[in-house]
Amino acid sequence: MPVSATPAWAVGPGRPSLRAQRLVADGALALIAVGWILASGAGAPSDIAPDPARVIPLAVQLVVDPALAQHTYVSLARVVVAVAIAVVAGTGLMIAARFVRLTRILLAQRLLPVLNAFPTVGWALLAVFWFGVNDVAVVFVVVAILLPFTMANVWAGLLTLDEEVYEMGRSFTRDRLRRLRLIVLPQLLPDIVSSLRISYGVGWKVGIVAEVFGVTSGLGYLMSYARTVFDTALLYAAILVIVLLVFVADGLVFARLERLVTRHRADAAATTFALEVAR
Repeated sequence: MPVSATPAWAVGPGRPSLRAQRLVADGALALIAVGWILASGAGAPSDIAPDPARVIPLAVQLVVDPALAQHTYVSLARVVVAVAIAVVAGTGLMIAARFVRLTRILLAQRLLPVLNAFPTVGWALLAVFWFGVNDVAVVFVVVAILLPFTMANVWAGLLTLDEEVYEMGRSFTRDRLRRLRLIVLPQLLPDIVSSLRISYGVGWKVGIVAEVFGVTSGLGYLMSYARTVFDTALLYAAILVIVLLVFVADGLVFARLERLVTRHRADAAATTFALEVAR
């Protein structure tokens, strides 16, 4: 059974067709592009509307030209590593809070609110003091900001965990790790994938800010350099590449993963219901 690209509530009687929705979405993007071209051609200041004929080739070079593309892929690597660390650590911490009662208040009611309230600039300055200006500092800042997102998302999933299924698993095995692997993690997959999806987009925002604080590589560094030399075209090109990287990953990877695991959860719920009815 193929995974539907559109949720059932998005289409149906009395609602605009999928084609109409796409026409509105793509038309809005086209209008923005046309407005940019017209503003640039009409002589708008280059710091407001730089020439697209210069911005787009620069954006392409940021992906394919080794001298410039290294900055793009360095930033991408930092974000991917930070997202992976934040999601794994956040999931582990909240699973501990759920199943190790001694840590529940510490992790869910003390650590989570503190991390959620801590300012991004504060983490960035502390990272420079603690680690210096390097990759570790950038990754640390991104992880610190993403961690509460993951923790809150996973905690919400754990609170809705099917207790009956977990208790049934306990009757089959006393091995906690086996119950975690076979019962808890499969039910948490939609929440974990949702955390990945959110964290990847937010990670780029935080990572770029962290790179501006002094590293000598990455798109944040290029944007800071563009600011110092008043090169608006380079600034726009870097922003365009970041938007495309997030947009493509969201559509081709995270959205499909989210639909897949959501359908898996629905199938598991249907199976559990059928077993209950058959009793």
